[in-house]
Amino acid sequence: MRILLHYSIFLSIVLLLFTCVSCKKDSHDTSSNIVLGYDYYPLIKGKYIIYDVDSVLIDVAVGKYDTVHCQLKELLVDTIFSKDSSETSYKIERFVRLDSTKAWEIRNVWQVKQTKTCLIRTEENIPLVKQVYPMIVNQTWNVNRYDTLPEKVDTLQSLDNRETVNGKIFEKTAQTVFTKLSSLYQKQYETEKYVRGIGLVYKQLIDIESQSKDINHPIDINKPIMQRITYGTIITWNIYSHN
Repeated sequence: MRILLHYSIFLSIVLLLFTCVSCKKDSHDTSSNIVLGYDYYPLIKGKYIIYDVDSVLIDVAVGKYDTVHCQLKELLVDTIFSKDSSETSYKIERFVRLDSTKAWEIRNVWQVKQTKTCLIRTEENIPLVKQVYPMIVNQTWNVNRYDTLPEKVDTLQSLDNRETVNGKIFEKTAQTVFTKLSSLYQKQYETEKYVRGIGLVYKQLIDIESQSKDINHPIDINKPIMQRITYGTIITWNIYSHN
C-alpha cells in the first residue's frame, strides 16, 4: 500500500509538471510577439513615421532621368471600432511636403487593422494583406486575398535580421519581397522592411526595362539590369524619423 501510495503521489507530480510545461509552451506559441510578430506593425494611436521618398523616372530615348524628392508622414489618428473588437481599424492620415523646412499638406486617408492572422492596410479603398501571422521565413501569401485584383504573392524573405536603413541601425528587421517579372530585359519588383516596435521603415518599387531602340547603341546585357535601364520607374521610401 505504501509503495502504491508513493507511486500515486509521484505520478500526480509528474502529471502536474507536464501540464505546467505544456501550458507554458502553448502560451509562448500562441501569444508571444517573438513567435507571432505583431509588433512588426504596432498600432498605437498618435504614432507616426516620416519617410524620405525618392521617385526616379527614366526614359533614355528622350534623355529623361528625373528624380523627385518629398517627405511623407503617416499618422495613426483614430480608431474605427467594428463588431469584432479584436479587429479594430485605425485611420492613417497621410501628409506630404517637399522637405523638412516646408509645412505638411494632407494627401489622403487610409486604414489599417491587425487581426489574429494578418495585417490589412486599405490603400485607395483596396484592402492589402501586408503581413501574416505567425511570421515564418519563406512563407507566402496572396496580398490581394480580400479584393478583386489578380493574385499577388508576397514572400517573407527574412526575419529578425540586423539591418541599416537610411543610416540607422535596426536590430530586428523583417523583409517581404514580391517579384512579378525578372529577366535580362525587364524587372518588376517590390520589397518592404519592417522593424519591431516601429513598423515599415523601407519600401522600394521597381518597374523597369532595358531594351535599346537604337541599333547603333545596343545595350550590354553583361551588366546588371539596374545599371542599363532604358525606361521605367524606381520609387524608394526610407524612414526619416518616428515617434
